Amino acid sequence: NNSTTHFVIGVSIGTMMEPTAIAIIEQETRFREGWDVYNHALRLRHLERVSLDTKYPEMIDHVGELIAKLKKREQSKETDLIVDVTGTGRSVGDLIEQSGLKPIRVTITGGTGEDKVEGNQWRVTKTELVGALMVTYQMGRLKMAADIELVPTLVEELQEFKMRPPTINANDPESWREGQFDDLVFAVALANWRATKNIP
Repeated sequence: NNSTTHFVIGVSIGTMMEPTAIAIIEQETRFREGWDVYNHALRLRHLERVSLDTKYPEMIDHVGELIAKLKKREQSKETDLIVDVTGTGRSVGDLIEQSGLKPIRVTITGGTGEDKVEGNQWRVTKTELVGALMVTYQMGRLKMAADIELVPTLVEELQEFKMRPPTINANDPESWREGQFDDLVFAVALANWRATKNIP
């Protein structure tokens, strides 16, 4: 059995009055001669809520530092960065690219399914993202590091999460997030979505 480790970072960017959350999942894949590659383990290694007074450039620098640390400490060849740009549109995604990072941009929509818009841009429905996370979590396939303070909050958010479609309209950009803080759920769901879709 050969195994390889890959990191996936999910960032759910809040608008002015909402927190931004960052989740890092360690994706361990195994492969055997003549068999499919499969996810042996998904481990939530890091979960944080960025303080509300953090400006976008500072948040982007912080994400860049997290990626640099992973590369150095873990000798991880690849780190995927998945960014939810639903509330902020193109501007923050463009800022992230200008900083030298290569984000996969996700806009969260209503309905079902997902589709690739162009390049590294996707439209993924809320039910697809959070539904996949609920399955991974309930099957016990997502291990969570015991020392992560926000894990109980994440579990609580996930259990209370309502699956009704987001009501996104021009007057209410925050409405795609349901609860007081669904940022943690979305950050972990983005990383989980990528890890289950893309097995290196």
